[in-house]
Amino acid sequence: MKPKNIFLIVLMLLTFLTGCASGTKAAVQKENSNIGQQTETKAAAKENKTETGEPVDMNKEKMVIKVSSGETEILFALNESSACKSFYRQLPLTVVVENYSNNEKIFQPPKKLDCSSVQEGDCPVGSIAYFSPWNNICMYYGNAPRYSGLYVMGKAVKGAGQIGKLSGQIKIEAVK
Repeated sequence: MKPKNIFLIVLMLLTFLTGCASGTKAAVQKENSNIGQQTETKAAAKENKTETGEPVDMNKEKMVIKVSSGETEILFALNESSACKSFYRQLPLTVVVENYSNNEKIFQPPKKLDCSSVQEGDCPVGSIAYFSPWNNICMYYGNAPRYSGLYVMGKAVKGAGQIGKLSGQIKIEAVK
């Protein structure tokens, strides 16, 4: 046999073996991926989801509030900021909500909130935030950009689409 033919045979054999090995590796990866997806699916069944489909594990959320008016009910998961903690301690509340601009509903808590560990940020639809200069809690049914003194408090995990329907007196209470 000529060296050129031996080289081609060895090259073909290596190509064949490499293809089989990567095929086996891909099959194992696919199998592991399927197992992971099944586990994630089971876990997701225990979780609530936001309107955007993001999972929210209500067992992990430490501060959840319910905002209600008549048949309208919205659940917000609050973050661990100082503003949220001081607001949560004021609950339950009955306040009057007002429309502000074309993207938010606002109300004033009885006491100013502690802003010692807060974070400014954008407020997409379904966000709840504290605007410290005016002592307003803002619930967004339209997007709002980052603004000086506007501190993100959390997001709606149920009923974000109902924020725009709130009017008059609303009740705010701790869920857990």
